[in-house]
Amino acid sequence: MIDLKSYFIITYGCTFNQGDSLKIEKILEDFGFYKKQINNADLVIINTCAVKLSTESKILNYISHLVKKLPSKYYIITGCLPQIDKKIYDKIEKMIFDKGFILNIHDIPNLLNILFKNENINQKLPNYIDKSNIIPKINSKSPISIIQISEGCNNNCTYCCTTNARGNLHSFDSKLIIKQLKNLISQGIKEFHITSQDLGNYNYEGKKLHSLLKEISLLEGSIHFRLGMINPDYLIKFYSEFQQIFNDKRFYRFLHIPIQSGSNKILKKMKRNYSIEEVESIFIKLKDFDKRFRIGTDIIVGFPSESEKDYDLTENFIKKWKPGILNVSKYTVRPNTEAKKYHQLNSQIIKERSKKLSMVFSNYSKILNKQWDGWEGDVFYNEYRENVQFSYMGRNLYYIPVLSKNAVVGQSKNIKITGYLNHSLIGL
Repeated sequence: MIDLKSYFIITYGCTFNQGDSLKIEKILEDFGFYKKQINNADLVIINTCAVKLSTESKILNYISHLVKKLPSKYYIITGCLPQIDKKIYDKIEKMIFDKGFILNIHDIPNLLNILFKNENINQKLPNYIDKSNIIPKINSKSPISIIQISEGCNNNCTYCCTTNARGNLHSFDSKLIIKQLKNLISQGIKEFHITSQDLGNYNYEGKKLHSLLKEISLLEGSIHFRLGMINPDYLIKFYSEFQQIFNDKRFYRFLHIPIQSGSNKILKKMKRNYSIEEVESIFIKLKDFDKRFRIGTDIIVGFPSESEKDYDLTENFIKKWKPGILNVSKYTVRPNTEAKKYHQLNSQIIKERSKKLSMVFSNYSKILNKQWDGWEGDVFYNEYRENVQFSYMGRNLYYIPVLSKNAVVGQSKNIKITGYLNHSLIGL
């Protein structure tokens, strides 16, 4: 038995991964561990991401450097990266030698039981087999928590390797989700980020996303909800039922709807199961509901066979709709994906298109910010930042960051917008 008492954790990737890390921290603290800076920690957990080649390279370099620099630590490598390809798994395994473990989150308690168990720990520990049973750790300095409603994905996108790591869809019991929310509300949490690989996939015993959200809306209190990524195909099928949730202004009027391309030819090759015209119909409905409704989206540039005309269709779509958040990704080959077999574009073409589309966003984002001059309304402040001019950051109804010099974290305040920075508003 090894006497370990402290840990350090670093997280890469999406909100879902961040939610996993909060659950890992809860498991560790249930076993008597406490958090420390990396140099002083006994156990180092690295929660990985696999979406992009650049992220993969960054993580592998970090693991290699860390193990050489701090060889006396014990390491747990978790998350998507080791699971997408055996070659990557083997590479990580060699890096961490005999003092490291590659584990899924539900395997971590077994390891702790075998190797790191503290003799003084309470033996009546929770059941960690189903992740929906694990209540994430609460950060005493933040009023925010992450709620996972499902894991895995039933989509079959030709470029995505995440399904290889997360598997097919597993939707969590709605009763457990509500129970978790109530528990966190009772402990003072006031903002919830509802997340999964694709919220629109949610289907627990026939209960779809809009039905789950209706149940969540019955919870009482001055609380706020941010919805995570929703692919267009769900919205196309269930828009009328789904839109009703935004009548409750505790739900931010913001959606992350990844379209990936403005070209139907490319969407078909990606196996995205919708047309760009159907996406536009959803955007129109959201703007008819509330002209300020904020939409974020993702674009992959340089997908195999993307012609100049295909790229132009994407750029024109972005110029027309001006999404408030635009994540531009350069296409890179990912292991064990169908798109890996396609004829790849020249990397220089991909780089130029990425730069061009990013410039489009940069040019119009200033215009979007200026449109908020003089706006007045409630802002919920959820973050305090030290050593900056505007220490408090909050979000208005449309999930736009609003900075201020005076506020209280965890409380709303009536704010008037007096200026803006690159991606934030300034309020008094």
